[in-house]
Amino acid sequence: MTVRGTGAGLRAGWPIVIALGFGVFIGGFDQTFVVPVLTNMLGDLNVSLDKLEQASWILNGYLLGYTVALPLMGRMADVHGHFRIFVIGMLIFMGGSVIVALAPNLAILTIARAITALGGGALVPVGLAIASHSLKKSHRTMGIAAISTLDDASSLAGPLWGTLIGVWLGWRGLFWMNIVLALPILILVLFLARKTSAPPRANEKVDYQGGLLLSAALAALTFAIAGAGESLTNLWAILSLYAAAAIFFALFTVRQLRVESPLIDMRMFRLRRIAIANIVFLLEGMALITALVSVPLLADHVWGLNGAGPGLMLGRMVLFMAVGGIVGGALATIAGYRITTLISFCIAAAGLFAMASWGSEPSQIALWVSLALAGLGFTLADASLYSTVMEGVEAGRRASATAVLQVWQTLGMVIGMALLGSQGLNRFGERTGEIFEQGVANLTQGNVLEALRQTLTEMFFIAALLMVAAAVLSLGLGSNGTWGTGRKNKTTHAPIPADPEHWTAPKE
Repeated sequence: MTVRGTGAGLRAGWPIVIALGFGVFIGGFDQTFVVPVLTNMLGDLNVSLDKLEQASWILNGYLLGYTVALPLMGRMADVHGHFRIFVIGMLIFMGGSVIVALAPNLAILTIARAITALGGGALVPVGLAIASHSLKKSHRTMGIAAISTLDDASSLAGPLWGTLIGVWLGWRGLFWMNIVLALPILILVLFLARKTSAPPRANEKVDYQGGLLLSAALAALTFAIAGAGESLTNLWAILSLYAAAAIFFALFTVRQLRVESPLIDMRMFRLRRIAIANIVFLLEGMALITALVSVPLLADHVWGLNGAGPGLMLGRMVLFMAVGGIVGGALATIAGYRITTLISFCIAAAGLFAMASWGSEPSQIALWVSLALAGLGFTLADASLYSTVMEGVEAGRRASATAVLQVWQTLGMVIGMALLGSQGLNRFGERTGEIFEQGVANLTQGNVLEALRQTLTEMFFIAALLMVAAAVLSLGLGSNGTWGTGRKNKTTHAPIPADPEHWTAPKE
């Protein structure tokens, strides 16, 4: 049974959204603030130059833990209480940060990063669910927009934070700062969220066996995609990982359709708008990582920007991503989720097409316009997609449904990164090979850089096509309805959720 927030809880809505947003921000930028200090970390841990490829697991360990944690922690929050799991997530995040700061070698550091991610993976979906429960419907979309914007901003602000604080305190100091920043937020959440969080659902259970199957499937898939992006020398190992992922996913799906209280209610995907929301978030993740990686590469290698130049160039897009998240929340309350999402992906596609037309020396106007369009387009739809999913399931499934949505976006980024590493390098190799065939004398630095520019702008064009596909798919987000998990009405065969007063019949 779902219990609505009290009047006091609703009045405390915006303070708790602000507190949750800062918690999400701190948990998010931990993923990327290690990038500027990777060299220092490896040197301090005595990792030799011939083993530099192991550095990727400082990032991949967090990504893997984060992806695996999302669905399980989301469902645990729905069953045991959003407030309780958010606090546990913060404590796990802080504990993992302490272990990282004290890590004597790379193996322990990688494991500790995965532990940190287990806590960080709970914060976004649980925070969004608490915000949805604690805010009035008229404010809900803006609250969701605020948290999702801080989540986006955190990953992008991470490298700047790592540069500034890493120079001052060293890489271990970065993780001690996690405790300094997270502790007051944890205290504030403890004070505020108990009044606003949805209560535990004692009549339901968490399908831990299903969670293990899904974790194994996601882990195998992540390893396979990462391996395909790095090299094809271990082709059979990669194919074996894909096969293992498919088997585990199949076993998980069968189990979810049979158990009384599934980890993920697969029936929610029968609602067209929920299925579409997850698919377009996957496409957005693929396009987003393409821009995040390619813009600094162009700025550094092709345009010759040194020092902070590449980061500042990407910062133009990041600035408008922050603006887009908030504007998207406001626009969704006026124009609706479908129109907002359509506008968002059309703008993103326009920005990426403009980036694909960059020459060797684009004007400042061309840079600002294209980066602004891409930044706005990438986040304008976030609040609409989160709201689409949360309003499409019963209140007791919001955290887990939101977690699944995030898993799709994260997988999109992993796939996009793998394709950049494999197909992008292949295209670059083909172009430099053609130059070499014309004569060694033609293999000049200028020609090689031009081949790199053509390859990266080609990646922008492909990313733009992905956004066009997402825009077309977003036209299917128009129907209303909630897929509950309760008994079925004998006449209509429509599900009767635990909170029937907030349910409207699906209109597909």
